[in-house]
This record gives sequence, structure tokens and C-alpha cells, in this order.
Amino acid sequence: MKSPSEPRKHHYLPQFYLRGFSIDRRGLFQIEKATSSHYGCQIKDIAAVRDYHELDGEGTTDPYALEKQLAELEGHQASQLQDALAEGISFDRHRIHLVELLAVMRMRVPAVKEHIDRSYGWTVRAFALAHQRSGRLPRPPKGLEEKLRVEDLKIEVLNWKCLEVMFRMGANEKVLDILSKMRATLYRAPFGCRFITSDQPVALYHPTLWSTPHGVGPATLGVEVSFPLSSRALLRLDHVAQPHAEQMASSAEVTEFNRRVIVMAQRYVYTGETPENAAAAVRGAGDAFAGFRHENFDAGKEFLQIHRFVPVGPAAPR
Repeated sequence: MKSPSEPRKHHYLPQFYLRGFSIDRRGLFQIEKATSSHYGCQIKDIAAVRDYHELDGEGTTDPYALEKQLAELEGHQASQLQDALAEGISFDRHRIHLVELLAVMRMRVPAVKEHIDRSYGWTVRAFALAHQRSGRLPRPPKGLEEKLRVEDLKIEVLNWKCLEVMFRMGANEKVLDILSKMRATLYRAPFGCRFITSDQPVALYHPTLWSTPHGVGPATLGVEVSFPLSSRALLRLDHVAQPHAEQMASSAEVTEFNRRVIVMAQRYVYTGETPENAAAAVRGAGDAFAGFRHENFDAGKEFLQIHRFVPVGPAAPR
């Protein structure tokens, strides 16, 4: 049962994370990817959706149990991030903590939630159509055939199911093992440059596979995974067989990593200052796309669903 005192505004990007991009730790500029318009917002009001973490399963005694657990987890993550930024990744524990944060942040965003909802919904509809065509589904009552068409079914996937898949993927041991074995580089922004973030801050980049029908993941050779940690630091993972490193980024590298953030963004980009520059970068990225692609095939007796992750590709030549 919902209580009026329960938190209803749930952040898919933790507030401690967003504060790292703010000058005063209270506000940020939000840039709309579709229009490049921008405006100032309080951190408490952005990257949040009403009841985003609600557990709506039958028999649930506390629909906000996950939100409360995340609040506790984020307290630990905030401390770990602060220590890692202060002491660097020469300590393995800091590098592992950053990788674990990256893995969770990659999966808890709306783009992933919508991908899961769409996949489950199409699977249920395809299952119903297959049963209808094989005669295993009862015929609708006479006169209601048009109103009860399987093709028009509206499938609602319960929120708890999407959340279960999201956080299970974020804590998947095989994925964490892949990420932890990648070469890590911690970049620091030079004077006068800032990293930005977005509503899908973990970017997967590949120099060639962005334009092919093949999707990519962290295990794909040649892939680079980047994650802005604050306006001053960014973590990059790759498969280069060299030691982990820390280095000062060049201004060109900051620009490139910010471009990847923008291309990965679903709806919003966030920056702590000079929103005009970030908005110009959003316009400069054009219609470049990265994210999930869905292809559904109806072969009559069988149905096939293919979904793949399209990575960020190289910047278009100017």
C-alpha cells in the first residue's frame, strides 16, 4: 500500500553522481537532445521519474522497497567514487568500485527499461498470434472480432519485471568479469575543459561496427566503454593489452568523449556551465544514433525478434 510520506520522485541517475557535474552541487543545465534548447534545473528535479522504481507485483507489501535499498547503496557508491577520484585507480579496489558503478549505471536508465518493455511486449503478442493461427486460441465472441484482434493487443509489462531484468543485468557476474579485465584509463580534464553527462551516460564506441547489422557489447574486440565520473574525470575501458593508466586528457579528447555522451543520450544532456557550448555540440552531433535497435519478423508460422546494440561511431568528417 502506498503511503503519502513515501518518496515518489525516483532518480535513475543518483543525485550524488549528478552533483559531480555541478558548480554549486545544487543545479545543472539540462539540454534537450531533440531541440538543443537548454535551461537551468535543480538536481533534485532532473533525471527522475515518478515511481520509476516502484515494485508493482501482486502481493508486494512495500512498493518502494527498492527505492529505499538504492538510497542505501548509493550512500556507499558516493563514498567509493569520492575515494577513487581522490586516490586514483592504482589501487585495485578503486578501479573495481568504478567498474561496478559503471555496470549498474549502464543498466538502470530509461533507455534500457524501454528496451526491456518493448521486447517483452512483442514476445507476448507474437506468442498470442502464433496460438491464434494454429487454432489453439479460442475465437472471440461473435460481433467482437474486430475489438479483440490479437494484432491490436496492448501489452503492459509490470514495472517490477523490467526492474528485475535491469538490475540483474547490472550485477551480472560474467559482464562484471569482462569489464574488470579490460584496460582502464582514468582521464582528468585539463584546465578550461569539462566532461558532461546524459540520461544514458555509459557510452559504447566502436570504430567500424556502428554501421553494420551486428550489435556490440563490452566483450566485442575493438569496443571502448566510456563513463564520465564527474566534470573533472572520466573512465575509459578497452581491450588493449597494456597496464591501467591515469592521464590528463587533451582538449580534443574531452571534446570526443563529450560527443560520445551526446550520441548515447536518449533525451537529455547535462552540464554544469556554459550550456551554450554543450547545446552547440548537441547540434553538431546531428542525428547520429547509438542504442538498441529492434527488428521483428513475421514468417507466418514463426516469429523472430532481433535486437542489437548500435555503438557510437566515429565523428562525421567536417
